[in-house]
Amino acid sequence: MDRNTDWYLDETFWRTFYPCMFNEETFARGEDEARALARLAGKDSGSVLDLGAGPGRHALPLARSGYSVTALDTSDWLLDRLRTQAEAEDLAIEIVCDDMREFSREGAFDLVLIMWTSFGYFEDPQDHVRVLESVRKSLAPGGRLVLDLVSREHLSHTLQPVHLTEFDDESILVERPLLVDEMTRLDNEWLYITGEKVHRARFSHHAWSSSEIRRLLADCGFECHGLYGSVEGELLELQSERMVVVGGIE
Repeated sequence: MDRNTDWYLDETFWRTFYPCMFNEETFARGEDEARALARLAGKDSGSVLDLGAGPGRHALPLARSGYSVTALDTSDWLLDRLRTQAEAEDLAIEIVCDDMREFSREGAFDLVLIMWTSFGYFEDPQDHVRVLESVRKSLAPGGRLVLDLVSREHLSHTLQPVHLTEFDDESILVERPLLVDEMTRLDNEWLYITGEKVHRARFSHHAWSSSEIRRLLADCGFECHGLYGSVEGELLELQSERMVVVGGIE
């Protein structure tokens, strides 16, 4: 499969696939996840940086709960969705359009979130190091980082070549994932069928193993406080769909 290494910078991708990625169900799930993430990180108040915030699935509920929230994304279009909702609810969310590899604010945040496999988009491994170095600078003493990933171990045991989802509006999403590069990356092709139109996209992200992400955090100066199978802190097992990693600095 031809790989578009900068697919996440394509606003057309987010506009086209927004209805199946950010629907009512995913926002409702984000509300529950935000509360669980704060508990998992041990941060019941303070300042939060949401990297790859998109339209605010986690930024919005965290702001509603009284956290000081900064939401960052490279997509102006997604951030406009967040801005509109924040203004409608009179929520004081700082919205920043920037690259997570470049952004840092010395000691400003108690908690940094990188959710929904957003940590892993980059083709160059050094870019993930740059992100972690920037996050470390941005965390206050005692700060925590939460990464939401899909584990390589889970993918290698459960990945199916085709997955189909049918939505309430009768649109259909066909996913064709494939582990490549010695099972270090997940390449995906999406076919989104709406009425008589078929929208196609190809994209890729790194697939982390539990040992690899532990080692990377340590190399970048983080202590690993736990690897979990869900945002609720369940045990990480082969059948766990997510790998939620909590790191910190002291």
